[in-house]
Formats: sequence, structure tokens, C-alpha cells
Amino acid sequence: MIEVFSTALSEDLTEFTQHLWKLKIVHRVVFDDRQLLLVEDHSNAPIVLELFEHWQQQGSFAQDLDAQLQQSSRKQQFLKQRSSVNLKKIPIVLALLLCSILLSFITQFGSDLETLSLFTITDFKVNSNSINYYSLSQNIESWQLWRFISPIFIHFNAPHIIFNSLWIWIVGSAIEQRQGSLHILFIALFSGIASNVAQYYETGPVFGGLSGVVYAVITYAWLWDKLATNKFSVVSNALFGFMIVWLLLGYSEVLDALGLGKIANTAHLVGLLCGLLAVPSVLMLQGKLFSNKG
Repeated sequence: MIEVFSTALSEDLTEFTQHLWKLKIVHRVVFDDRQLLLVEDHSNAPIVLELFEHWQQQGSFAQDLDAQLQQSSRKQQFLKQRSSVNLKKIPIVLALLLCSILLSFITQFGSDLETLSLFTITDFKVNSNSINYYSLSQNIESWQLWRFISPIFIHFNAPHIIFNSLWIWIVGSAIEQRQGSLHILFIALFSGIASNVAQYYETGPVFGGLSGVVYAVITYAWLWDKLATNKFSVVSNALFGFMIVWLLLGYSEVLDALGLGKIANTAHLVGLLCGLLAVPSVLMLQGKLFSNKG
């Protein structure tokens, strides 16, 4: 906290401090040989001092200064909400991260092929230099429906899971805290299943990772800020641009040449498209897109 002003012990600051609490300005009054008023937010100090001097001279509060403090208070509350994570409000994000860690270790980061085959999008068998696997319809006929989503939890090395988990934590947590668990669950299932199916038709069953979901949540948060007023403010244009460049580098095979391994580019692209489609879908459900204002 920072000191704003000091005044005599005889001066009654009750009305002034009550007014500050009404404006939601966090402060304290410390008693020594004088009364010291401290505020939590340093940027509020000059305005609070000006408000105090006006109150002393006029016996009233200046509305323009009140408006400045209210705006500052709302901004600080928003920043606190955005920067802090309430674990009770992000069960889906925590489940995504926990399942990713468990399946990555259970499959020994993909090296245990027998266990891995239980969670790939279809069962597979390795015969000499070839891989034999079932069609997606077999999943439905045998009721192995978990296979449509389980590949998103499989990761093949530590950097892979750390990179994906970081973005799910940062961006996914912001979405779930601000919009609720159903929103992030919808995005994860929509993008996860769609990207898994698309990648299967591109490369076969042996792939994995949350990357498709990562592209979806990043794209969703970025486009939401463009169309809605209640912004997330967690995905900048620069970050979104970087993700597009990373996608293009994957298709150019530069990343593979650098020793980063094969990239599930199709899953990334489909995840990005799912994120774009999810925003208007949610806005229409909320009645905020194409609303009749006449």
C-alpha cells in the first residue's frame, strides 16, 4: 500500500473512507501521531488525494473524480480476475491436463505400443514394417466410443505435453472461468473429435496430443475478442499470428527437418477451424449474433 495523505487525529475521516469503500477503493487508515490514509492501487493515489482536498474545501465529493476512481476500480477487478485462477471453476481444464499426464505416462510417451493401441483412434497391430488397423465404424460397432476423443490425451515427449498444457492452462482457464464449464467442454469435444477424425484419414491411427484443442481455444479466444464486448484479453494478434506461422511451418516440413518430429498438421488446421466455428455458434445460442434490434 502507498500513503496518500496524512491529517490530524482530530479530523473525522468516517464520511470520506465510507465514500471510498462505496467506490470499491481498497484502503486503510493508520494511526500514529497523525492519521495516514493508504491505498492499495498506486495509480489511485493522485485521484484520491484530489478527491480528499475537494471534500475538505467543498464538503462534497466531485463526480468527475468519483467516475475516474470507479473506472480504475473496475479495471483492477478485471485484471485480478484475469490473472488469478480459481481451481473450483476450471474442472474441465484440470480434467484435460490430468488425463493428458496419466495417458502419456501410462503409454510411456507412446513407446508401449500394446497399451498405446488401447487409446489410439482405432486399434492397430504392427506387422514387420506395416501397420494394420480397423476402420472408425468398428469403434461404433464394438462400442469403443472413447477412441474418438482419447488420442488428444496421448503425448510422445515431455516438451509436447508441456507446450500443450501451458496453453490449455492459460487460455482454457480464462474461457472456463468467464463462460463456464459447458463452453470449454463443447470446444474440447468438438475440436478434439473433429481433429482426431481428420488426422486419422490423413495419417492413420498413430498420433496424439492436445494440439488440435489448443488451436481451437486460442482461435476461439482471439475471435471472441473481435466480435464480443466481454473480452478475454488473453490472446493477442501477435500470438495468433505466431500460431498461424507455426501451422504453415508444419506444412512446409521445416519443423521435421529441425528434428522436432512429425507434426499433426491436419489436427492443428481442423482445430483452428473448429475454434472459428465455435464463436458464432456460442454467440447465436446466446442471442448476440444476428439479433433483431428493430
